[in-house]
Amino acid sequence: MKKLTVFLSILILIAIAVFVGINLSPKDIHISAQGFKYRLGNDNTEPEKVVNVNVEGKLHKSITGKRTFKGIINIEGEDIPVPADQRQLKMPISEDGWGVISYPYFEYKKASDGTPGAVNNTHIYQYGSLFINSDFSKVTILVSDQKESDGTGASSWSAEDGQMITVPASSRSEAIRLSNELMRDFLKGFELK
Repeated sequence: MKKLTVFLSILILIAIAVFVGINLSPKDIHISAQGFKYRLGNDNTEPEKVVNVNVEGKLHKSITGKRTFKGIINIEGEDIPVPADQRQLKMPISEDGWGVISYPYFEYKKASDGTPGAVNNTHIYQYGSLFINSDFSKVTILVSDQKESDGTGASSWSAEDGQMITVPASSRSEAIRLSNELMRDFLKGFELK
């Protein structure tokens, strides 16, 4: 009887270890899909366009269930004023699939030989926010409008006229439907148009 109890205990511990290992191991994220870039609202005058979006990285999950995406998001035609070698994201993802696309980066002084020297300044570039589904196959990005003209470097987004990129989507109606689906908890009854 004692041997059976020890065997069952070991079997249960192995099953728990396998379950935890499978659930906590980082998941590879590889998205290379066509998305749709558009501005919300009926009075928008900006052209809508199809863009290619590439997401490469890993989705980590802690033992408490908190998720973090570590990787790179590249969007065709987007000018991100962050050095290419500092565009690695470490983005916590909330329970409802929300994360902030924020790039902290350093500006270096140039040494006399032209190589990077000491840190001259630090910056944070706020690109926007994203909402994802559980397996990262559907993404909508709220692209912040940059207010560089006032000298503060502030950014903002509005549900009435904000800029969006939604993947996968090939039309405005498909993109808005998907955005409303992904952002349901965040919008609390409000519908994007």
